[in-house]
Amino acid sequence: ELMAQAIHACSQRRNQPLLSVNCASIPENLAESELFGYKKGAFTGAYADSPGKFVLADHGTIFLDEIGELPLNIQAKLLRVLENGEVTPLKSKNPVRVDIRVLAATNKDLEEEVMQKRFRADLFYRIDELKVHIPPLRDRKPDIIPLADHFLRIANLANAREISGISLEAQRLLTDYGWPGNVRELKNTVFKISASGYHPLVRPEHLPVKLLQ
Repeated sequence: ELMAQAIHACSQRRNQPLLSVNCASIPENLAESELFGYKKGAFTGAYADSPGKFVLADHGTIFLDEIGELPLNIQAKLLRVLENGEVTPLKSKNPVRVDIRVLAATNKDLEEEVMQKRFRADLFYRIDELKVHIPPLRDRKPDIIPLADHFLRIANLANAREISGISLEAQRLLTDYGWPGNVRELKNTVFKISASGYHPLVRPEHLPVKLLQ
């Protein structure tokens, strides 16, 4: 998601919407209406028209996180959107044109998913235009301390702290840790340290126990 935000911010679409959609968190029976919208009366509880994520992101960028989790029937509808540039809301006969850039992320091997018939081959080849491999944070150790310093500056503002920095001993522990939650876990760790009290300098005793182990 951070990479998607960076790509959007550096693009000619930066003044247009960026919408992030976690495909794994949308119930299968709601995926179509969430992504492509619906007309009033399309189903019980549809009391008004809803444009859907793709229309809301028109002229901007939509980021489909965990695209490998989309049901096959929604994959087929997504392919039509990418091919034609048109979205058809539920219970509507009138497609809506959209000008949109799609970024997608997955922690699955989509080529293997295609072989196992869990991901549509035609959709895979359509989205596989430019691939960016983002290694886990544990494989980008030189990034850990600059990111921690960045989050510390943000946490200082949020929590009214004046923590000057991170000691060398604490930096070593941060760098040695595996960070299974990647950048999000690092950010949350720094914010917890900041919220726990005022420390002129972050030292090992201020770190979570899991880092000390």
